[in-house]
Amino acid sequence: MKYGVTQHNGRPTFTADGKPVVLSSYCSCGPSWREQWLAAHRNFAKHGCEIFWLIPTGGYGGEWGTTPFWTGPGAIHCPPIQMPEDYFGVNEQANALIEIEPEARFFVRMMDMPPASWARAYPEEMALNCEGHRYDSASLASEKYLEELGAFLRALIRHCEQGAWAERIIGYVIYPAGEGATPLACEGYLFDQSPSMQRAFAEFLKSKGQPVAPVPRDDEFHQRGLPFWSAARKVAVERRYFELQTALFRRYCRTMIEAIRAEARPGRLCGIDALKGNMLGWMTHPIFTGKKWKEHYGDQFLATGTTGMAEILDWKELDIIATPHDYRQRWIGFGFDPEGIGDSVQLHGKIMLVEEDQRSYANNERGLFGSIEPGEEEAILYRNLAATFTKGHHTYPMDVCVGYFESEAIQKVLKRRREIEQEFLHHERADVPSVVMLVDDGSGMWTNFSAEYNDLAVIHQRIHGMNHCGAPTRTFLFDDLKRDNFPKCHKLFLLPNCYRYTPATLALLKRKLFRNGNVIVFGPGSGITDGKTVAARFAAKLTGLAFDLLEVEYPRFVTIDNFTHPLTAGFGAHETFGDTHRYGPVLVPKDGERLGTIALDNGKRRPGLVVKQFRSHTVIFTAAVPLPAKLLRNLARFSGTHVYDDEDDVVHANTTMVAVHAVKPGPRTIRLPGKFTVSDAITGKLVSRAANSVAFPVTKPVTKWFALERARR
Repeated sequence: MKYGVTQHNGRPTFTADGKPVVLSSYCSCGPSWREQWLAAHRNFAKHGCEIFWLIPTGGYGGEWGTTPFWTGPGAIHCPPIQMPEDYFGVNEQANALIEIEPEARFFVRMMDMPPASWARAYPEEMALNCEGHRYDSASLASEKYLEELGAFLRALIRHCEQGAWAERIIGYVIYPAGEGATPLACEGYLFDQSPSMQRAFAEFLKSKGQPVAPVPRDDEFHQRGLPFWSAARKVAVERRYFELQTALFRRYCRTMIEAIRAEARPGRLCGIDALKGNMLGWMTHPIFTGKKWKEHYGDQFLATGTTGMAEILDWKELDIIATPHDYRQRWIGFGFDPEGIGDSVQLHGKIMLVEEDQRSYANNERGLFGSIEPGEEEAILYRNLAATFTKGHHTYPMDVCVGYFESEAIQKVLKRRREIEQEFLHHERADVPSVVMLVDDGSGMWTNFSAEYNDLAVIHQRIHGMNHCGAPTRTFLFDDLKRDNFPKCHKLFLLPNCYRYTPATLALLKRKLFRNGNVIVFGPGSGITDGKTVAARFAAKLTGLAFDLLEVEYPRFVTIDNFTHPLTAGFGAHETFGDTHRYGPVLVPKDGERLGTIALDNGKRRPGLVVKQFRSHTVIFTAAVPLPAKLLRNLARFSGTHVYDDEDDVVHANTTMVAVHAVKPGPRTIRLPGKFTVSDAITGKLVSRAANSVAFPVTKPVTKWFALERARR
């Protein structure tokens, strides 16, 4: 059977022999716990699951990262070397699963870790930070590593394709150790000091006609104390380094993807865990562990080279972007977003496959990362599926080890979810007007390369503001505005990091956003530089507002103090938004109607939130982020974007469905954007043949999910 991806009823959809299909799967990354692993798969198979993931387990010779296909420096094996009798590799997993479920089909999940013995043999090829810590992962500059990584993946895939179970393979998905970022970048470091990177950087500078210089050091760079938005002359060498990382990251991805395509049979799918555009500002290690916080935490996107994602998403060899769902919003009452830039992924015709490692009370990881507690199964798991459906994504349950889904209550919901996926396969899907954030994934190049501002402006804005504003939300790459298929229905746009003014950028905004009465919210540094110089005149050209520029770094708090405008309706006295994080210089608007005030140096009262209406559009400028849900709700209404809910609930919606995830007790009335025949998507029962609203009580955490069909007149 040949598998592919096609556009079907408004979203990228899996196909089997050319026909749209549902590929509901389950993955456990813990085959080393053989008996528990088998028990978990038996449980899923008993409840109707037929698609599973195979893992080439490491641990050969007691070394993590070592498999029977790659055992040391230059030691690549196909067929794999003989393993001890108790080894549970891909063959053993496949055979066991076929015995459990005769119709079983497989994804193969791969990694990029070199064997520990390889790292010991080639220390100069391993990533190195400025404090002398050498990582278990190789430098992106290491050609030796890429050569053997490609050979390892080809050997593994060749073995799978030669197996008796090869006809059951759906595709291959690579999950790198840093999940789309280097482990060095995940700890907040910007610059890889390895000898391999030093050589690559020297060669890169020569190729650009630049004087050879060593790779910058994080400790020395941070001592310079640069403002967040910095002039090019102060960071020229660093910018060259990040240009190199972009090229190296693409080479690294190409190595893995080409290995798959070289050995896999035609009709296999190819995926990677990467491209996390809606996580701009992500400070991975301390968020996960609570440790290793830094005074200056580096921009992962720059440090890894994952900028210009739109270009990679157009690679024809790539079918799937697979990422976990955002760890900071997994528990009850929050939204459900992939760590990948999923709305852009589906816009580019790829599958956004969300790895749903939804921890639960069913095993010893209870309490971690917003795990499901008893009685929350339906609310969380239906929220997750509804979010993926409305946005055109896909999802699958995954155990990091084993045991998250062993509750019968959880399995009951997962079984019904698979049925719903099949029922909705042929439902038409299209975006409705939404609160849209446009993320410039390369914007860090125009800064001092720190992450904290974008953590507020992108991640916190999405989690705590957008997902509770009562309207559906989307997060796209700024580069997607150039696409012909960018949805024309949207009316409200947040531009948190459109820092660089160019005539081409302004022309793009005029063509795509400054029209049809749209509302555009510009963040604190919008247009603050032309890429070389930091100046207020560039911001004026981009936004149409006049500004002063204060050469200070300042904590940003905006207090609402104009209560006569629709945008501030419902605000109380002295309501304030912002954060104590200091960044600058500060753009201070000189025109537009003031809605809120920011106190700057010596307590000067200056405009911090302004609105200005033009003939074709409306511009909002805010000096602080993130914007609160209440303000976003008012912005949505002001723009003509339909607001479904006023209770800070999570709303996921498109043209054929709306789901509301609620935790606060009380009555709910969900306003619909027209008159619809309404059915309960979970139970299948008719709610109303002609309704423009739906009412229900909330007594405990719940997800109410409604299928909508335009009512006939």
